[in-house]
Amino acid sequence: MRINTIVFFFCIGLSGNLFAQDSDIRVSAVNPAAYPISLYKTATAQTQNLYNGRQYYLYDARNDEHQFFQQSKWRNGVIMYDGQAFDSIPMLYDIVRDELVIRHVYGDHLLLQSEKVANFWLLDHHFKRMESGKDVNASMRSGFYDLLYEGKTQAIARRSKSRQEKIQDKRVIALFPPKNFYYVRKDSTYHPVHSRKSFFALFPEHKRDFRRTLREKNLRFRRDREMAIISLATAYDKTARP
Repeated sequence: MRINTIVFFFCIGLSGNLFAQDSDIRVSAVNPAAYPISLYKTATAQTQNLYNGRQYYLYDARNDEHQFFQQSKWRNGVIMYDGQAFDSIPMLYDIVRDELVIRHVYGDHLLLQSEKVANFWLLDHHFKRMESGKDVNASMRSGFYDLLYEGKTQAIARRSKSRQEKIQDKRVIALFPPKNFYYVRKDSTYHPVHSRKSFFALFPEHKRDFRRTLREKNLRFRRDREMAIISLATAYDKTARP
């Protein structure tokens, strides 16, 4: 629903551009030479702001492992950037540096200014930029968080990789083991959740309901941590008082 809303407003902006183009055509009747320049400016007015970042230099590009979220190939997504929505943008999310990379129209890797990225949707995940001490706890760093579940309760994840090295055949090979940090919001505070026990401790009066939920869905917290957190947060919202 949210993506559809963003695309809707994006289309409104596009229709505005088409109206502006009609005005430019009328102007070109007086000065035909000015029309191509005017048309270019109109067509690129919204994208100039998006493609105004600095070049991103791909590091450790020859290794099988990579620094990106899930995949190292371009995938189209949606970005809310500097107050504007952009759809079908090829992008990569570098979770080592917590930076969003898009592909320029000429093929270059372009690094977006993180402070201007409010949200982005990539590979069926919704990431939101959250500020330390404002949107999340002061002990949590500012950056992009994956919104796993949004209800009365909220579950989020910080995706991370750390660069490591190993020697293989007298060559240095870079490794990027992933690590996820999970948080559940209760009473306007985010609490780290790393085990079933830590989740149960947030809502001790619902332990029995939580155990039943895990059994019914055949979820083991250690094996299916992310899905278990989402399922338990959903179960809590269904049983908690309004």
